[in-house]
Amino acid sequence: MRRLVITRSQRRGVVGLAAVILLAAVVVLNVDGGDSLTNAGGGSAGGSGLPDDEFALFEGGDASFAEFEGKPLVVNFWASWCPACVNELPELQQVHERLGDDVTFLGIAQSDRRSAADALAAQVGLTYTLADDPDGDLFRSLDLIAMPTTLFISADGELQDIFAGQLNERLLVERIDRLRGRP
Repeated sequence: MRRLVITRSQRRGVVGLAAVILLAAVVVLNVDGGDSLTNAGGGSAGGSGLPDDEFALFEGGDASFAEFEGKPLVVNFWASWCPACVNELPELQQVHERLGDDVTFLGIAQSDRRSAADALAAQVGLTYTLADDPDGDLFRSLDLIAMPTTLFISADGELQDIFAGQLNERLLVERIDRLRGRP
C-alpha cells in the first residue's frame, strides 16, 4: 500500500486555499445569517434600483425589467459553471410550478456560454423565462458580486430584496411571501 506524503509547503497551500474558500462562503452566505442584501446599485430610472438595459431572451427578442411589471418578479442570476447555481435551479423550478402565474420568474444566465446555459436549462427542465447576460454587463450594472444572486421585485417594479448565495425552497418561499405582503 502506497502512502501519500504531503510536504509542509503543500500543506500551507492547502490550508491557504481552504481559508480562501471559507471566506468566499461567508461572503456568499452573508455574514448576517443569510439575510438579504439591501443595497442595490446600478444606473436606474425612477429610483427602482433597476437598470433600463435590455437583455436578450433565450426564446428570441429583447426585454427589460420594466416589461415584467404587474406581478411580483423573481430574477435569478445563474451560470452553468456555478455549482451553487446548478444546485438551486431545481428548487426555483419547483416553486415556479407551485406558484403558477402569481409570481413571474426570470432566470438570467450570467457570463456563461449560451450552449452550456441551454444544456443546463434543458437538463433541469426550466420552464420560466430565461435571458442571457453573456458578458455580465447587466450583473455588474446592479453592483452584484456573488453567484447565484436573486432579486425580488415588487409588482410595481421596485427592487425590494437581494439574496446573494444559494437559495433553498424554504428561503425562496419566505422571500416571495414578503414580496407579496404576506407574513
